[in-house]
Amino acid sequence: MSGEKTESRGIMRRLARRLVRFYYPRLEISGAEKIPQSGPVLLCANHSNSMIDPVLMGVTAGRPVRFIAKATLFDMPVVGRAMHALGMVPAYRAMDDASQVRRNLESLDTGAQILVEGQALGIFPEGKSTDKARLDKVRSGAARMAIKAYDDGARGIQVVPMGINYARKDQFRSAAWLRVGDPIDIDEWVERHDGDSRKAMRALTTE
Repeated sequence: MSGEKTESRGIMRRLARRLVRFYYPRLEISGAEKIPQSGPVLLCANHSNSMIDPVLMGVTAGRPVRFIAKATLFDMPVVGRAMHALGMVPAYRAMDDASQVRRNLESLDTGAQILVEGQALGIFPEGKSTDKARLDKVRSGAARMAIKAYDDGARGIQVVPMGINYARKDQFRSAAWLRVGDPIDIDEWVERHDGDSRKAMRALTTE
C-alpha cells in the first residue's frame, strides 16, 4: 500500500509540474543547487499565488516535497482529495476558524516528524497568500518545526529560504522567477545559540 501511495504521489506531482510549466513557460530558477537532494529539508517561501507556489517550489526542489497548507482547502472535493493524496498537512488559521487553532499543535508535530524521517517539507511562513510586493509578518511555525525536529533527534536539518516572483501571475504564458537562498544548518544554528532551543527558535523566525 505504501508503494502504491508513493507511486500515485509521483504521478500527481509530475502532472502538476507539467501544467505549471505550460502556464509559465518562462520559468527561471536561480540557486537550485543549494537544495540538498537527501536528508531533512525545510523549504520556506513567500506566498503570492496560493495554488501555484507549492508546485513551483517542488519543481525547484527536484525531490518530493510535502507541504503545510490551509485546512479549508482540504474540504474542497477535488482539491482536497489531491492534497490528501500528496501527503499535505493541514494548517488551522484563526482567520478561518478560531476554534480549530489548537489543532495546529498536532500539525506542527506532524511537520517535525516529516523532518525527523529525512523528508523535504515546504511551508509559507506568512501563513497566507498576498499580493503585496513585500513579506507580511512571518509566523513562528517553520522555526518551531525545525527546532522540534532537532530536539527529537534529527540532525543535518537544512532550512532553505526561497523567493518566488511573477511577472504577471494571472496572465497565461507569463514568466516566473524563483531564487534559492543560502541554507541555514540547524545543528550549527542551535550551537550558535548555546544549545538553547527556545532562543534558537526565536532567532530563526527573525532570520
